[in-house]
Amino acid sequence: MNDRMKLFGCGRRRRWFGTVLALGIAVFLLYYTMYNKDLQWMSQQRMKMQWFPAKFSYELPSFRNSWNDSTVTVNRVWKMTKPVLKTTKLFSPVLKRSKLFSPVLQTTKPFSPVLQKKTKPFSAEVYLQQLKFSLASESGRQYSVGDTLRIAISAKDTKNNIVTNIGDFFRASILTKVKGKAGSGAVGIITDHQNGTYTATFRLLWEGEVTIKIQLVLTKQSIDVRERNIPKYPMHVMFLKRYIVGNDTIDTECNVDPDILRTTSAVCNYSDPHAGAWWYCEKPANIPCDKPGDYGIRYKRVYGGNLHGRGDEVHEISGSPSQIYVKKGRDPLANRRRCVQGLATPQISGFYRNGVWNSLVCKNRHFSSQADWKQCLKGKTLYFMGDSTIRQWWEHLVRIMNMTETHIPDAISKTGPLLARDPVNNITLNYRTHGPPRLCPFTRTFLIKYIANTIDEIAGGPNDVVGITIWAHFNSYPREVYRKRMEAVRAAIERLLHRSPETLVVIKSANTNTPVSASWRVYKLDLIMREMFRGMNVVLVDAWEMTSAQHWHVEAIHPEEDIIVQELEFLCSFICPL
Repeated sequence: MNDRMKLFGCGRRRRWFGTVLALGIAVFLLYYTMYNKDLQWMSQQRMKMQWFPAKFSYELPSFRNSWNDSTVTVNRVWKMTKPVLKTTKLFSPVLKRSKLFSPVLQTTKPFSPVLQKKTKPFSAEVYLQQLKFSLASESGRQYSVGDTLRIAISAKDTKNNIVTNIGDFFRASILTKVKGKAGSGAVGIITDHQNGTYTATFRLLWEGEVTIKIQLVLTKQSIDVRERNIPKYPMHVMFLKRYIVGNDTIDTECNVDPDILRTTSAVCNYSDPHAGAWWYCEKPANIPCDKPGDYGIRYKRVYGGNLHGRGDEVHEISGSPSQIYVKKGRDPLANRRRCVQGLATPQISGFYRNGVWNSLVCKNRHFSSQADWKQCLKGKTLYFMGDSTIRQWWEHLVRIMNMTETHIPDAISKTGPLLARDPVNNITLNYRTHGPPRLCPFTRTFLIKYIANTIDEIAGGPNDVVGITIWAHFNSYPREVYRKRMEAVRAAIERLLHRSPETLVVIKSANTNTPVSASWRVYKLDLIMREMFRGMNVVLVDAWEMTSAQHWHVEAIHPEEDIIVQELEFLCSFICPL
């Protein structure tokens, strides 16, 4: 007892020691709780950053890390429980650079005074009523052919303040209608000034009464909905590989990302990094991955939200003046160059005059008879590859020149391979679809090839023409999926031109698209394609502009015959230039 009294003291000293001990325990518990919480928070943020290292999460697919920092497995069957990913090394520099989770985010008040000023939510209906266009230059001016016309676009509230909606998607055109006939038309260039105002710039290319047409395709808010939904709902259809076993039909789901399949069973890996393609299918029980089958689709309902968002309708904007009169002036077609590959394409690449396309790139041709077409293509072999919009080229050339088709066993008309010949003039036309993803009827798997691999099989030469387009079947995927595929196509074209520089390579751009819900995504893919082939010794057929500038047909993903024929005439302007 005396020893304990000596150790702890008594009375006041004992109370002092108890207080210190209690405070120490409290500090320890508080520190442990905060430290553990902070570790947990940092762990969560690191997990998020490993999947979304880019500026915007929708720009990269969830499997981008496996493309950039993983070894290629030779095993055709991947077990989903053991993905080959090395995420720590790949993403740690991004975490250090981006500082997306800095202390500022923890301390900033979520409802700052700046945000509190916005009392009313955005209303697309009200915004559409406020949008108007007007002349950006002085009113009352007289215009001549060759002049530039600038139109200002903005929305103003009831207090005449500009509504700062930045990032809207507009389309602009000028046109002259002719009753019962194809008219004249050209597109304008839209500039977003990042302050709620926009400018549409036109070249005045024909004389007469000209109508100004400004359309709001999508507001920034609608675009954001679509961008958020791309990684959530990557496709509104189910891609299938079908096997026929006896009397039974076995369908397995396929896609570009094994995570989309949401299966714990084995997965067949049909990816081809050389072709920039990643493709996975569920493995059926007791069937090897290398067994041939058929690729096809089945439409499915998208759960968890509306894939396309709201407002899937183009809105025409009113303004003044809606028409101007253009007097005769400088000839826009004077001093055009001869059509040769490698020419740059200006932002306004041509215009329709009474339904006839006039290129501003070079002297484009127009044919008046079947004999003219055959003379131009005599001795040529044409390879068209891609989606159905370039299959239209094959179909129309076969019809125009009355060529003989050769059926390839098991091939179907939608995907090919398709072959037609004119033995008298030694003309050969080939068409082959691109590899998956591809919305199509069930097609034998051994008939489908990736475009990069098909290009590598072409010897090339002065009599060979290679035409390519890829876009329509990629608009529901993160854009990195498309970019990787096009990088492989570009590399294959570089190899072709290296072994045979005289080969003519033609890139067909995307068409203006319907439904409206896909137009923004297709537009972004088209920009990637143009940047990918900029500076290369290839020809660009600007189908986007040729389908946008016309106004006498209803817009459709597959243009009408007269538009397709003029795309082909522009193509032939490089095969047999004036």
